[in-house]
Amino acid sequence: MGMDVAKTVHRKLREAQGELTQRAFARKLGISVGLVARLTTAPENMTLSTLAKISRALHVTPSQLLDDADTHHRKG
Repeated sequence: MGMDVAKTVHRKLREAQGELTQRAFARKLGISVGLVARLTTAPENMTLSTLAKISRALHVTPSQLLDDADTHHRKG
C-alpha cells in the first residue's frame, strides 16, 4: 500500500474510531485489539481480508476506505 493511501486509511480509521477505545473499536470491526493498534499506527501492511472486514463493519466499500476524495460517502 502506498504512503498516500496508508495515510488516508490511517485518517479514516481514526475518524471512524472517534471516542471509542481501541478495545471497543476492535469489537466493532471484528478484529483484535493488537491489529487495531497496528493499523491505526501503520496501516500500510493491511491485508485484503482485513480491508474487506473493516469495510463491511464501517458500511463502506473498500475503495471508499482507500480513496482520499471519498471521505464521508457511506453506502446505503
